[in-house]
Amino acid sequence: MKWPKRIFAGLLALIITYLGAALFGSIFPANQFWKSPDDGIELFIETNGLHTGIIIPIQSDVHDWSVLIRPEHLDDPTVYGSHVLVGWGHEGVYRNAEHWRDLRLKDAASAVFGSNDVLLHVYHLKYPQTYPHYRRSFKVSEAEYRLIVEAINDRFVLDETGQSIPSKGYGKYDLFYRSQGHYNAFYTCNSWTGDVLRQAGIRTGIWTPFQGGVMRWFLEAETDN
Repeated sequence: MKWPKRIFAGLLALIITYLGAALFGSIFPANQFWKSPDDGIELFIETNGLHTGIIIPIQSDVHDWSVLIRPEHLDDPTVYGSHVLVGWGHEGVYRNAEHWRDLRLKDAASAVFGSNDVLLHVYHLKYPQTYPHYRRSFKVSEAEYRLIVEAINDRFVLDETGQSIPSKGYGKYDLFYRSQGHYNAFYTCNSWTGDVLRQAGIRTGIWTPFQGGVMRWFLEAETDN
């Protein structure tokens, strides 16, 4: 019985170490002295309890997303939004687990050990408002937003004509787009959200594998401003 006990103890130690590192990463900030500008471009950060994403305007002086995110991609083009919620993640988890209760063991295992099967999730919204428990607003400078645009834009896989590749989402308001990257336990959908923000110079946790590690910084941003 020694080996099963040792294996179990080793796995438990790995899990505890991982969770401890995730807590540490979410508490300690990158870009600690960043401040949201008063006259910047308004964005939002949102969570559904599992995945986080960034809400961006389809049209702005910095970028026009209608080149890649087109009305005709939707079954009903009338729901095409003023803004879109964009997230990135593991294909199996995204397609099959809109909420934690839907998560399947084989998708979880693939996500933990790593997969190149990844998607961008794009959800259309019209003039979004803040909601304290799951959607928080912040503003960024044009220079910061350009870096966010670049990071998101680089994740789209394009076909031979230079067009993005959409597929059916959860309902009429959202779509998945073929994407690139490698998902694993150390680079999750929430790590990606934090990474996009961090590389743009925006304050967030140094490592954010869980949604709480992203969202907590924007509660503080609202309080500070």
